[in-house]
Parts: sequence; structure tokens; C-alpha cells
Amino acid sequence: MPYKLRCTMAGHSKDVRSVTVGELIEECVVSGSRDKTAKLWLPEGLGFVCDQTYIGNEGYVASVAIGGTSDNFPGGCVITGCQDGKIRVYNPGSVNPTSTFTGHSDTVCALITRPGFLLSGSWDKTARLWQSDGAPIVTLSGHAAAVWAVEFLHCTNSASEALILTGSADKTIKLWKGDSPFQSFKGHTDCVRAIAVCDSNRFLSAANDATIRLWITSGDCIATFYGHTNYIYGLCMMPDRNAFVSCGEDRSLRIWKLDVTDECQQTVFLPAQSVWSVSVMRNGDIVTGSSDGLVRIFTQAPERAADTEVLQAFEQELAQTSLNAQLELGGIKASDLPGPESLFEPGTREGQTKMVRNGETVSCYSWSSGDSQWTKVGDVVGAAGQSEATKNLHEGKEYDYVFSVDIEEGKPPLKLPYNTSEDPWLAAQNFIHKNDLSQYHLDTVANFIIQNSKSGASNGASQTSNMSDVYMDPFTGGSRYVPSSGNVPSNIATTVAEDPFTGSGRYIPAGQPKKPEPSLFPVKDFLCFDQAKIEAITSKLREFNEKVDPRLKVSDADLMSFVQSADPKSTSQGIPHLETFLRWPSDMMFPALDILRLASRHAHINRFLSEREGLLDVLLAVGRSTVPNCMMIFRTIAHLLMHKSAQQTLMDHRETIFASVLSVMTESDPSFTKHSQWKHVEVAASTIILNFSILIHSIASFATLEAKSSLLCTIGEILSKLQEEEALFRTLVAVGTLLAETDDAVAIAHSIELKSKIDYFQNVSGKVGECSKQILLLLK
Repeated sequence: MPYKLRCTMAGHSKDVRSVTVGELIEECVVSGSRDKTAKLWLPEGLGFVCDQTYIGNEGYVASVAIGGTSDNFPGGCVITGCQDGKIRVYNPGSVNPTSTFTGHSDTVCALITRPGFLLSGSWDKTARLWQSDGAPIVTLSGHAAAVWAVEFLHCTNSASEALILTGSADKTIKLWKGDSPFQSFKGHTDCVRAIAVCDSNRFLSAANDATIRLWITSGDCIATFYGHTNYIYGLCMMPDRNAFVSCGEDRSLRIWKLDVTDECQQTVFLPAQSVWSVSVMRNGDIVTGSSDGLVRIFTQAPERAADTEVLQAFEQELAQTSLNAQLELGGIKASDLPGPESLFEPGTREGQTKMVRNGETVSCYSWSSGDSQWTKVGDVVGAAGQSEATKNLHEGKEYDYVFSVDIEEGKPPLKLPYNTSEDPWLAAQNFIHKNDLSQYHLDTVANFIIQNSKSGASNGASQTSNMSDVYMDPFTGGSRYVPSSGNVPSNIATTVAEDPFTGSGRYIPAGQPKKPEPSLFPVKDFLCFDQAKIEAITSKLREFNEKVDPRLKVSDADLMSFVQSADPKSTSQGIPHLETFLRWPSDMMFPALDILRLASRHAHINRFLSEREGLLDVLLAVGRSTVPNCMMIFRTIAHLLMHKSAQQTLMDHRETIFASVLSVMTESDPSFTKHSQWKHVEVAASTIILNFSILIHSIASFATLEAKSSLLCTIGEILSKLQEEEALFRTLVAVGTLLAETDDAVAIAHSIELKSKIDYFQNVSGKVGECSKQILLLLK
């Protein structure tokens, strides 16, 4: 059974950064928040109610744990790790802490308990093992950055025998016995944020590189789980130890089978920007804490699931969150940023940065002149208007802001971290000392921080990203990323695109969009024919003709008559010996299919091909054998659609053709999509789609509801798979052609949620973005 919402617990006023489950009075949930409190939640009916709120923390609560019984806490205890570096311990029924552990010098971001022991991890680059009464046992020092995750691999009554795992922002995991690490685990490419122990020999780790790794204690990574699309913040094993759950910055909770690495079993999206923490109850119910200040519980048990009305409200909230994912980055909407295709445009200088929108994620890239390429610097995960979620990482720590500052032209930018709780002048002084800058810059830097962070604002919300190129540089007075009046970055070239429907000059709709004038898309790259190319194809055919089974050989004269069918001056009424060449091995068939592709441009050849019973099925089957063969078959079909003699036959067989296109574009082996010719397959497939759309639009007998629905559904399936700009453009033109002044096609498009898929492309620069905007006007 899939997991569904059980209940939502509201009470915190800011992000819930940590949740855990345990048994104090009964099975309970404890949550810790940026509102400086922790809360104890006890079951009541199908839901939970807040039984106690714990105060006294001098900063936000970054981690929570539940301790077992002891002399000082006969009923167990609630433990909080705080931003001020202190650990506070509470009797379950007491509002204020009973005792405080001191020793860490920075935020305590991880806590875990075992009978008689407490283990903590901190931004101060250390982990500490404590006795339950607060006496420190050992300090684990060795990581080069913050320790975000801690776990006991093995724990007995003897602290010296404990085996401890620590995960750090230095991208490594260490296994300790006593105060000495005896094993290091390397493989993650970004900050390690969570660890979960499977058994005495295996454990899982999750990181900001969006992967989960399964390790054995010898040091080897034996599996990697892919699925998350952004930072992963939490991991927890299921009670049966055969499955686990994870959560992260991509707004998702994911359920995985431990020994199945190809895909997760279920993905549950939450209506919050960040899912900070996850824990699992004994009955298998999953608890999450998120950036919207809520604790949620999800269950597989139908008897514990929320009622239909609550589930519908949750789905509506989730849908609205997805639709309104308009991140504000320093006053610039993420939806206004360019897409990944902008990375094909070279940078202008070393260190130039660019923010790029990829779905709901915004990433920052830096230009390397030496490598002549954009290099991803990191993901931008801060957003104005969100809760006070600190999401900007710098050297393993989180900050409200991390500005990129150009000291002088030609030198890489420096990072200036800042939290709204800090004194701007102190932050400026620390920045100057760290980077050995002149003291004369103190006022400049401090005023820059005040201006761009809006220090003193009551909400303190993070307005931007860890890559804040939207700000004025305090040293040069310039900026590497300046929004223009239309919220379009000025360093992104804007071009006047051709009308995506007619191919004429760009039109700007006044009122209702005008009807585009469809015409067959120019396929010049498909119609080339020159003697040099023919000679090359002929040479290859002769080479393969000597290698094939003797029963499939043709005479040189027959081979030449086959080749001549591609000549524009040919009077041949067919393609002689085509059936023989179609029986050649698939890896030798390519040159013969190239001749077929060239011949298919002639009307009389089109008639010949369309009249051959069963030939289309044979060609489509051949097209699934190799990438070059697929490219040629798709190009041939695109040509056939241009001539009246074949159009009726192809319309009659459109479902077969669409199924073949879908199969190739959505189910191909990875070796297909990595082939150097794959981009040509995409363009050829999109041209088939485009030419079908024009036939449906232009010829009344073809314009059936079934034909429009089938083609639009095919487009909806392949649109997200296309990577080549020209293929995207041609497919979008097909959509516009179908929608122009046809209400039934518009209704179909809405029914299959095509608009949400096209929304993604409207902010792409160039003709793809322009075409998408025109289509969205038609869908209004």
C-alpha cells in the first residue's frame, strides 16, 4: 500500500529542523524548530497533540533526541542541540531544561542516544561522546569541516568499545573507535548530511550531491541510490531494516528498498520548500519536519490514514505549491532566469557567473576560460518569502546569505557569509581579516551587507542565494548579474526570434493570438544530395556487400541501380532490391537506409513506398535496431509526409508511427541516448511530429478529434525527454499548429496538463522560449 497523509501537527512558528520518535509516556514525537523551541507530541485518536513545549534555548533548535531512563531522568528525557553550541536536557513534563551540556563552540546539528550515552556533532568540526549525566567522555577531532551526521555503528556498556560514524561537510565519513578514526569513506562529492546504520557491517549516507550510498565497514561503497534532485537532509531505517526513507531540498520524502538501487519505491511530495528531517515509528509510520513549520505523519495503514476531505486538501495545497514555485532570488523570479540551454553561450571572462533555472531548481555556474566551459558552482536554494530556513552553505556551515564579491578584475570572487543575527560590522571585519584586505574597506563592506541583506528587517528572511550575483559588488561598484526592467538578466543575450508558427518575423499578439499560417517546416538538412556523398555511400555499400551472407549479396550493377534511385534526375518508379538491403545485418544497413532517405524526397518514390504492404512496419522495426538506422528511418518518414501520395497511408498508420516514436524517445537503452548521433534522432522525430500536425491542421479529413488527441498525447510524453534545441522548437511549433483556433485541441491539451510542461520552457532564451510563450497565450 502506498503511504498517505495521516495527520499534520501545527504549533511551531518557523522551520521544523529535526524530528525524532521514541517512548516516553507512550510512543511520541519530538520536534525542534528555528522558533527556539522543541515540542513533545502525543497520540490522540488518529492524530497527535502537543503535550509540552520546551523553552530556554538561546538560538534555533537544530537537533533533538529522546534519552532513556537514568538516575536523573527515571522517565526518560528530551534533549535539544542548539545554535548556541549547547545541549539541553529536559524532563518530559518540564518546560525549562534540567541540565545543560557545554563543550561545543558552534551549532549542535546532530544528536543520537544509546543507553547511558549521548553522541553529538557540531559545526565546530568535532563530534563528542557524553555520558548521560553530561560528563564528556571523548572528543572526536579530525574532520576538516562541520560534522553534520553522527551514528553508533556498535555500542556496549563500555565507551571504549563503541564504534562511531561521523559524516562531515568535508565530504567524508569516518569510523571511530575511542578518539581515533580507523576507517575513512570517500565517494560523496558534497557535504555529507545524514547517516543510517543498516546492520553491524553496513550503513547508508546521504549528501548534498543528491545521492545515497550504501557502504560496508571495510570502506567500499557497494551501491548508490539515485532519485533526489537536490540536497538530501535526512535518512532513517524502517523497522524491518530492509527499507529506508530519505528527505531533502527537492520537497520530497522517498521510500526505498535497501537492496534495490535502480529506483525508489514511492515519492511523496510535500507543500514546503525543504523537508529537513525524517524519522520512523515502530508501526512503520513516517514523521517529517519541514520548512513550513509543520510536522507531518504518513502511513501505509488504511485505518490510520486521514479522511478523504483532509487528503484532498493536502493534494490541493501540494498542487498549488507546485504551481506557485516562483522563487524570488534577490528580487528576480526563478521563472525569469534562463534554462540550461544558456550554458551553450560562452562566458566573457574568467569567473563570470550565471544563474540557470532547471525545473524548480536554480543553479549557479562559473565560466572557466581555460576549459572553455561553464562549471557548476552549486545550487541556489534560498528564497525570499520562505520561512527563515538557513540554506546557504559555506565551508560546511549554513548562512542566511553568502555573497560573491569581486575584489578586482581578473581575480576570482571571494565569498562573504553573513547571518542576519550577526553584527554587520563584525561580519565585515571577519571578512577583511580572513582575506587579508585593507582595513579601509571596513565601511564599504559593512554598508554593503546592510544594504543587500536588509539587516534589521523583522523577518530576516533569506532573500537570495549562496551565489548572490544580483548584488552590487562593494569593491568595484559593478555587478556580474544585473536584472533589466523586465526581470531578464542583462548578461543573457536576448534575440528576436522568428514567429514559431509561420517562420516569418516575430509577431507580438494584440488581444487574442492570431491564427498562424502553417507551412511544412524546412528540412534542408534532410534533403541534401551531392555527388561526393553518393560516392561515399556507394563505397560503403560495396564494402559491406563483400561481407554479408552470400545469399544477400547483390551484383554491382544492381547495387548501382539501387543507388541511382536517390538521384533527383532518376526516372525509376521504385527502389530496386530494397527488400534485400533491408535483410542485411543491422550494423551494415546504414548506407542503404541513407539511400532510402535520399530517394524518399521524390513524389514517385513516395508513392512506391506507401503502396508496399507491410513495408512501414519493417522500416519501423529496423529503426529500433541502432541509432544511425533510427535516424534514417525517421528522416524517411518525415519526407514521406511531405507528399500527397503517401499522406493518407501515413495518417492511417499514425498510431503505429507514434508508438514507434514514443518507444524510441522514452524507452531507449542508455547507449542510444549517449550516441553521438542521438541529437539527429531527436530532430528527425520532432519533424515527424511537426509534419503530422500540419497535415491535421491543413486537411479537413485528417482533423479528427482522435488524430489531435493522439498527437498531443505523444507530444506530452516526449517533450520532457528532448534535449536538442531544434527538436524542442519543432515539437513546440507542432503544438502551436494544432492549437491555433481549434477549441477541441485546446481542451485536449488542458486535459493532459500540457500547459504545465510547456511552462518550463517559456523562460528559455531564443526561439524555444518565444514559441512557448506563444503557445501559453493560446492555452489561456
